[in-house]
Amino acid sequence: MSESIDWAKIDAARANLTAPRMRVDQAERDEVKLVTYDFDDRKRFPRTPSQIELMHLTDLQYGSKQFMREKFIKYRDWILASPNRFVVLGGDLIDAATPLSIASPHDNDGEPIDQVEGLVNLMEPLASRGRLLGYVGGNHERRTIKTFGDCGRYIARELKVPYSRGVQHIDIRFGGHQPFKVSLWHGSGNAKTKGAKAQMLHRFMGQGDSDVYMLGHVHDAVVLFDWRQRRGYGRIQLQKVAGIISSSFVGYWNSYAETFALSPSDTMMALVVLEKDGKWLVSLK
Repeated sequence: MSESIDWAKIDAARANLTAPRMRVDQAERDEVKLVTYDFDDRKRFPRTPSQIELMHLTDLQYGSKQFMREKFIKYRDWILASPNRFVVLGGDLIDAATPLSIASPHDNDGEPIDQVEGLVNLMEPLASRGRLLGYVGGNHERRTIKTFGDCGRYIARELKVPYSRGVQHIDIRFGGHQPFKVSLWHGSGNAKTKGAKAQMLHRFMGQGDSDVYMLGHVHDAVVLFDWRQRRGYGRIQLQKVAGIISSSFVGYWNSYAETFALSPSDTMMALVVLEKDGKWLVSLK
């Protein structure tokens, strides 16, 4: 994607939006691994925002008969109601069941290509306002690799958002956050208990030097906090670290989760609020 998309041109097109300046710092072939957003650019934000809100949207599985469309639209419209709310996408945005996948195509409405088109239309109000900051693919996007290719790449091209099928790191420069560091990964494995899910999250939190780590995949909500020792200015300082798993927009009843008696859960998405003075907080919405 980095070879086919001119990110400087994409950013220039965002200049008239209330959207931060974007700079792709590291791309591996066609996937963006590190991207920086500058909210301190006074041309983009003539009036400094008092805070920036970053919402994690993951595991829609658009095209599944259990996709809760109306609930997603409520989240989307809530984000659009404030110019200071932005989004990172956590993967499994479409269901993409095929004869080659574990799930049955009979559980879907439409083929994967139709799901891509429908999802892009659903996300367009966020994309056209410059609200999408990053996107990591999930196992459902990768279902099409053997035939069509990674459909997450195609979704990202249509939405003009930096994409990585694995891990993506985002730096946000805003006020006292120089920068605030975010790591995204969809998650993996078949963890069923809270402890196993927390272990997967905590393992990811041990990678890199981010402030916040975000996952999806397990259709459950988990929040962990940890501390790191960092040397700086002649002393050892403690760095607060948060790990968050957001659940999903997939209904429980008549789903595979109910069929296999997996733990039920409702939609809870991670919300990170960055305050101008360098403080930040995490919640689930």
